[in-house]
Amino acid sequence: MEVNEDLTSYRLRKRINELEVENARYHKNQNLARKWEFRITGVIFLAIGAVITLVAYPSYNLSPIANVLLMVGIGALFIGAVTVFLNTERFINQKVAEDLNLSSVIVVDDLLRDLRVKTRGLYLPSSMTGTNVKVFLPLRQEYEVPTKAQLSEDRAFLIDLTNPAQEGVLLKPLGYHLFRYTSENLNVDWKEQAGNVSNDDDLQHEGAQSPPLTEQLQEVLVKGLELADKVVVSDTDGQLTVRLQNTSYKGMCDALKAEAPQVCEQVGCPLCSLIACIYTEHVNVPTFIKEAQSDERDITITCTEQPQS
Repeated sequence: MEVNEDLTSYRLRKRINELEVENARYHKNQNLARKWEFRITGVIFLAIGAVITLVAYPSYNLSPIANVLLMVGIGALFIGAVTVFLNTERFINQKVAEDLNLSSVIVVDDLLRDLRVKTRGLYLPSSMTGTNVKVFLPLRQEYEVPTKAQLSEDRAFLIDLTNPAQEGVLLKPLGYHLFRYTSENLNVDWKEQAGNVSNDDDLQHEGAQSPPLTEQLQEVLVKGLELADKVVVSDTDGQLTVRLQNTSYKGMCDALKAEAPQVCEQVGCPLCSLIACIYTEHVNVPTFIKEAQSDERDITITCTEQPQS
């Protein structure tokens, strides 16, 4: 019996490890990359514009044709510069990205189903885990949060503990790597009341006090991650509500609800998990995803602090 349990535990640990590797690979493929074909086109425009401008400039006041050619040359220079310096992203087909994401999330859903875990995941800040943000799914309705020493271990299953109320499943959130991207690449410190996004000039607030969490989320989700056209944030009374308007993630959200319902209800998809990770680190207390709703092209996510016992 013990051998079978050890084998089952090993297989489950292996599947979780494969999930983490696939999740990391997916986010790595989403990182900024140079799109060389557009850069070559931009260089060609720059060369053509330079030639036309040099030819037309000596006589641009003497001939109407030269004036037109000069304007064409300057226009080509402008288009070339924009193409070279602004169009530098490598994009992945949305359907491909959704399928990649969906496959990994379904693995977690299968695990929760087979383990018969019914409790809602509790997001724990790094100050409690000693490592990074983690999500804890208790095995019992009446539970206690494990100790910091237990949470810091590289374990997915906290079982056979002295206190059965602390037993459960401990996972790295599905949105953790995206959360880490906002911290490392966009330079946002979510632990403080304010952080600065310094990689994009449009996201800087020079000469002004750092923005609160609501403004940080609006700028990062819209300008930094480009997940929505507009974001409305409400942060009051231990609860955070984020509404993403006209979001490109809507199709993925609907697919996850259909294919991985337990993940949506208990852990949260990568987008909901990202919001939960941010809020958990910000308030520095355990939180959970209260609900996630979608309508037309909008998604609304609500995270709540754990009630104090």
